[in-house]
Amino acid sequence: MTVNLGFRRMVVYGGAVLFLLGEAYDTYWHRQHVSFRPEPPSSLWRIHAGIWLGALILVVIGAVLLTRPGARITGAIVGAGGLTSLAGFLGDMALHARGESIDFWHDLVWYGFGVVVIGVVRMEALNRHPPARVPAGRTE
Repeated sequence: MTVNLGFRRMVVYGGAVLFLLGEAYDTYWHRQHVSFRPEPPSSLWRIHAGIWLGALILVVIGAVLLTRPGARITGAIVGAGGLTSLAGFLGDMALHARGESIDFWHDLVWYGFGVVVIGVVRMEALNRHPPARVPAGRTE
């Protein structure tokens, strides 16, 4: 069985790139606004748009990959990483809205992205070395 993810593979990369661009913008924004002051939710959504949109794309494509024989484990890894990043993002955003911040939520966002990277490495390994034919009755 070959695991040709084609367009799905590009969506994973697109979500990861959008996430990283969002992180870059967030870093830039924080350098311009050194002090923590409460931000209205509309401003927080705009500032963090790339992060949460990229993580959301990764969650959705992870769910899609769960439906592909041969890519289910990859989908679970990518989806779990995206969910972890979203949890970190939401926790961080809730604190920013009160003018506070703790490293745990920022770290959780990056830990989630680290899990996504593991999923991407697995996806690329499957792309280069597809698994042997799966016996009947097994899905992966």
